[in-house]
Amino acid sequence: MAATADDDLAAVACLADACGSRRTTAARLLRTLEARRRIRRRAWLTAVLRDVALGTCSVLEHGYQSKVVRPHGLPPGTLQAVHHTRGGTVLRDVELRELEMYVELDGRIFHAGPTERDRDLERDLDAAVEQDVLTLRLGFHQVFARSCSTAHKLGLVMQRRGWDEAPIGCGAPQCGDLDQPG
Repeated sequence: MAATADDDLAAVACLADACGSRRTTAARLLRTLEARRRIRRRAWLTAVLRDVALGTCSVLEHGYQSKVVRPHGLPPGTLQAVHHTRGGTVLRDVELRELEMYVELDGRIFHAGPTERDRDLERDLDAAVEQDVLTLRLGFHQVFARSCSTAHKLGLVMQRRGWDEAPIGCGAPQCGDLDQPG
């Protein structure tokens, strides 16, 4: 289904949903993909499935890794990091333990209403109080429409928190001068 999807977002959603619902695994889909002779966009689908195997669970999480992190040389962090809190067990989209920060990716599925949004904001506040950890929340447009600017801003925050490298330009025209936030 992913190979015949109308667009990249639909293909990623198909793969992430199939694995996230536990109907299959990324490893099983990769083996099936390797066994098939003729698959459209094989290299791209392989890259997406590798991200899913590492822990991306949505279009937004895949976009964050493929459009923000890797092209700009940012640290990838630990995906779907498990944390036990007073309120129960939570999964953090991206944990950057050495920088004492989380990146949370707010897609539509789990952040659709005010109750879900309030729960996420409370969890962020608890992380700051209980663990002294900074949480940065990103949405669809920050990842897909402003990936270069987002990468630069994240890089600045990461540097302030101890990252000793710097984001790199990805070569896209909109990446421009990374010294200028925008």
